[in-house]
Amino acid sequence: MSHPPHLPPKSCSVPLYRRLMLSSSLIVITIIALASGLVGGIVSDVYIVPEQYTTGTGVVSRGNAHLVKELEDPIFLRDQLRKTVTLVQKSVYSLEGYLPLDYTLTGVLLTDTGWFVIPQLGELSPAADEWIAVAMNGEVYDVKTFITDARSGVVYGSLQANGFRVTSFADLSSLTPGLSLWALRNGNLERTALAYPEARTGESADTLGNAQYLFHTEATLPFGTVLWTDDGAFFGFVNDAGVLVPWFMIESMYTDVLSGNEITYTPLPVTGNVVLLTEKQSALAAGARYGFFLDTVDASTSLQANDLITHIGDTTIDPWTVQAQIALQNGDTIFLRVLREGERQDVVLNK
Repeated sequence: MSHPPHLPPKSCSVPLYRRLMLSSSLIVITIIALASGLVGGIVSDVYIVPEQYTTGTGVVSRGNAHLVKELEDPIFLRDQLRKTVTLVQKSVYSLEGYLPLDYTLTGVLLTDTGWFVIPQLGELSPAADEWIAVAMNGEVYDVKTFITDARSGVVYGSLQANGFRVTSFADLSSLTPGLSLWALRNGNLERTALAYPEARTGESADTLGNAQYLFHTEATLPFGTVLWTDDGAFFGFVNDAGVLVPWFMIESMYTDVLSGNEITYTPLPVTGNVVLLTEKQSALAAGARYGFFLDTVDASTSLQANDLITHIGDTTIDPWTVQAQIALQNGDTIFLRVLREGERQDVVLNK
């Protein structure tokens, strides 16, 4: 018995008008997808920053992310305040129970057990038992100890408590003119930037490891102002001369202070100055752009006059960071790379 040939069901047969509708739908979907991508790109540049002193609301800022940092973000502010305590003299605080706007100092917390650092007290009383520390939440603590580091222009102190939020330190890449910074004073933040460093003069400025440059902000800031990077790292204090006490002076010393060791600075027994290298000299110095040219050296070292130090550790010399590079070297020795009569030498100095 013969059977009719097999025919596909109607659902497999797509009329022309349906094919046109399907093509139109695909075009529409494609347009929507492209538009979504465009809108997504626009939306990605919309940032919501909470308004100060409010909760659940925000300011919408359209533009690049770095523009938002021009706004005072209370979340960022609160986070920085948690890393600090306000030092106030007992006699002033006990009269009213409020923090005065004058005669207080902001201490930056270094350990969770309450060790902190403040700028040197100047004319204020150096007696620890005359001060109290007030945390952001209003808790009041007695100040147990003051230890002065006159060379760095800071005072370390300790509280009779623990459980504090600890600050982090900036890094060497922060020592760049024009770097945006947050200035914290009396619980308020304002925007500033690092100015071009000022060359320091005087005999001690020629000694390797001492400050060749002084750091300032573009805006004049009052004594005791604390400076933070955009990442929330501690950058330094403003001292009573308007000069920054950079973080590396503290980072390189505070663990010794907390361990009960005497604060001592032993400058390296060489003098000289930072110089700019030519392309030929740079090629000999593994790409270094600067060097520290030695005028005089101590006979006890393996260095020689006219040596050119190009690296401290594995890092090339930078005019503004030489002091920090020396200070942040761990251990009792410093490793140097030197150009001597066009040839590389590795030298170890005792700190």
